Amino acid sequence: MYTAKNWGEFMYQALYRKYRPKNFDDVVGQKVIIKTLTNSILNNKITHAYLFTGPRGTGKTSIAKIFAKIVNCESPNGIIPCDKCVNCTQTNNKQNTDIIEIDAASNNGVDEIRELRDNVNLVPSFGKYKVYIIDEVHMLTTAAFNALLKTLEEPPKHIIFILATTEPHKIPSTILSRCQRFDFKKISVSDIKIRLKYICEQENIAIEDNALDLIANLCDGGMRDSIGLLDQISSYTSDKITVNDVHDVYGTITDKEIYDFLIEVFSNNLKNSFDLIESYDSSGKNLVKIMENIIDYLKNVLIYCNASEYFDDNEIKKMYSDICNKISEEKIYKAIEILLESIKSSKNTNNTKLVFELSIIKILESQKQIKIETNVLENELILEETKKIEIPREIEQKHIDDTVKKKIDELKQIRINNTLSKFEKKELQEFKVKLDQIREMLMDPEYSSTVSLILDGELKAKGDKHLIFVYKLKNLEENFNSSLLEIEKVLKRAFNEDYKPIAVTEEEWNPIKIEFNKNMKEKNNTYVYKEEISLEEFFNNKKEEKILETKSENEIEKEFADIIVYN
Repeated sequence: MYTAKNWGEFMYQALYRKYRPKNFDDVVGQKVIIKTLTNSILNNKITHAYLFTGPRGTGKTSIAKIFAKIVNCESPNGIIPCDKCVNCTQTNNKQNTDIIEIDAASNNGVDEIRELRDNVNLVPSFGKYKVYIIDEVHMLTTAAFNALLKTLEEPPKHIIFILATTEPHKIPSTILSRCQRFDFKKISVSDIKIRLKYICEQENIAIEDNALDLIANLCDGGMRDSIGLLDQISSYTSDKITVNDVHDVYGTITDKEIYDFLIEVFSNNLKNSFDLIESYDSSGKNLVKIMENIIDYLKNVLIYCNASEYFDDNEIKKMYSDICNKISEEKIYKAIEILLESIKSSKNTNNTKLVFELSIIKILESQKQIKIETNVLENELILEETKKIEIPREIEQKHIDDTVKKKIDELKQIRINNTLSKFEKKELQEFKVKLDQIREMLMDPEYSSTVSLILDGELKAKGDKHLIFVYKLKNLEENFNSSLLEIEKVLKRAFNEDYKPIAVTEEEWNPIKIEFNKNMKEKNNTYVYKEEISLEEFFNNKKEEKILETKSENEIEKEFADIIVYN
């Protein structure tokens, strides 16, 4: 018959539990914190309350337990517990009633803290101190913090509180000011690798050195996460652990695969890019982590573009060089910005694949936009150089631009007026939700650029079928208003309604909004609906005017030769 003890012998113990530090010498990283706590113990300067803050898996709870064990050890060798006395033995067997661990995530009410406050007056059973370790302390309610505050202000001499949290900003300042605070840092990649290598040697786990580097890098300074990932991968394969094994378990892709993917994206091969995303998804890869990997890769590309000597690996340098030569740094920055926004959006949806695909479309559209802006800048520079040579032509062109701008401004004022004359807040809120449906049209190459332009703005007003969009940048507002035909076509296709949109900048919108609110408050609505000509007629007239105004003198002379009289 198997007893509970027998079953414990057969049960596998997770590596992060098996190799949890048992004394300060076993702790990886956090040298400053260890030194401070060591000196406080040796010099008998132990305070009544400590706050351990920092990322997960960096040793907060482990150090708290070691500290509690040392201060209660009957015969410590400096800061090394004897492991023989009653206190050490009970602590090792998790039976020490003088060390109380509380999970604030599940015991966060005022009643639990009041019970704790009543018990602190009880003297320790065996040790010198009664140590309360409260994990995730930021989860306590306001009432619970208030109940804890009095105990922290005037604690009994035999009480030590160790509060551990990953979110210190959620703890009231009245609590923070009564604790000695220790900020735990992320553990360095080299320290994590040394610890993982030691564990592999103890557990006879065969692993490539590059795989150790990858595990240490992937877990972002968390020792517990690193050991947990190693444990998981060692179960995945019975052979020597390779880099590919790490990527398979963690759900990421190799640097070479990232390079191949980026080459397809920056070569405007949308189909191939989507095929690769489909292959990642069907093979069970974590698409959010892949987006994070791509951001990290692009960051390294930017570093290479400015300081190639930072990297030693020639193969890696060649891949970075290829991407540097293919696209500009401006495009890389824009791609990173879009991917960061997509990662944020993926937290609010279950369809991460769609978010990833949309981000690629946005990246391709942004590359086109950057190219257009670059060409405009180049044309402006060329125009500056040729001013002296082509003065008459420049005056004519400027006259045309002013005429077109004047007509667009007239239409803009009419549509702003018509929107505000029939403004309905309820309709605006309903249409904002409805407008999000056009995201589906991003997948259609015919409409993707126009839809992207619409989504870059923010709908601020709606009156019947009139819409006002607001843009932060002047060039986006101008692009919108010069593309009204295409935008109306998209809205018609999406909602089967003839909407009349217009765009303004934030700088223009603020005074418009203030004036409108003032009129509404005074019940003096000065906005009167005006009929407007069709948009097709407006733009056709504009085109005809442009053709007429750009005719050369020779063409005019030729057309009117019969009626021109020369003196």
